[in-house]
Parts: sequence; C-alpha cells; structure tokens
Amino acid sequence: MKKLLVYGFIVALSVFIAGLYGVVHNQISYTVSPEYFTKFKFWQFRLTDPALSERVRASMVGFRASWWMGIPIGLLVGAAGFIHPGHRRMLRVTVWSLWVTVGFTLLFGLGGLLYGFIQTAHIQVADYGAWYIPEDVTDLRRFLCAGYMHNSSYLGGGLAILVAWIFHAVVRVREILRTPPRLRASLESSATEFSGQQ
Repeated sequence: MKKLLVYGFIVALSVFIAGLYGVVHNQISYTVSPEYFTKFKFWQFRLTDPALSERVRASMVGFRASWWMGIPIGLLVGAAGFIHPGHRRMLRVTVWSLWVTVGFTLLFGLGGLLYGFIQTAHIQVADYGAWYIPEDVTDLRRFLCAGYMHNSSYLGGGLAILVAWIFHAVVRVREILRTPPRLRASLESSATEFSGQQ
C-alpha cells in the first residue's frame, strides 16, 4: 500500500518536473532564437499578449508543451521503483532516477542544438519542407537550430525512460551484490517461508 502511495507521488512529481524542465529548456532556446517564439510558438499557443514579457511567455509555452511528458515518464520510471525493497528506498532511488532523466534529456536536447548548428552551416530550404518556417524570419539558421533542440528534447525524453530503467537495475544489482552471502541466503529463506504462509 505504501509503495502505491509512493508511485502516485512519483507520477505527480514527474508532471511538475517535466513542466519545470520545459520552462528552463525554453529559456535556452529563446536565447538561441527569439524568432522561434515570436513568429511561431507564441502564435501556436495563443500567447500573443504583449503585456507579458517574451521570456515569461516562453516559459509558459515550455510548461504547457512539456508537462504531459511527465505522465508516461512517471508511470514507467515509477513502475521500475517497485524492484527496490521498502517504500522509502523506492522513493529515494526513483527520485534519483527522475533527475537522471532530466539530465539525460537536457544533454540530448543540447546535442540536438549542436547537431542543428552543424546541419545548418549550409541551408537548403527544400530540406525543411515538413517544418513550419515563417516567410519573414530574419535569422533562419538560429530559428532552425531552436527547432532541432525542441525536437531532440522530445526524443531524449522518450529515450530517458530506458536510461532510468537501466539506472534502477544497476542500483538494485549493486545492492544485491553488496549484501553478504549469509545475509542474502537468510533473506531469501525468510522470503520463501513468508510466501509459503500466504
């Protein structure tokens, strides 16, 4: 029961962290290309009110565009936490794994930004036929680089789930290996006896 409560908390926390990640992410991408927001994202999210500063609106776009990623991340990464003994250990390791997820996703997004910078050294507009590119963009290279970063971050978020699973597995295996053989055998025996009484 306590583990289920921890699981629910992890899902809720994941949604909050994902939204916060979007805020930080968009501050970086806004710095790369303000036009990516003023001529695309603000219109897409209907945040065209000039009463709010552009950076505030970029943060709002980031939260609204990324909070939902916290649901699959929380459900899948949180589920991996059940392999750990006790609800406290489950909570601790799973929270660690969420930060691993954030770090991996951010690095993957920055990698996408670097890749975009390399790819746009010589721009062939025809290669971006599937992208939305406003006609009045003044710095096309920066606009495309911001797009590369955004696309990479979504991909990185999905891959980060696998990274978090690996993190959980490594932590659990190391715990088992650190357990003295006699104590391990005793615990396994106790677990077997307990199961037989059910």
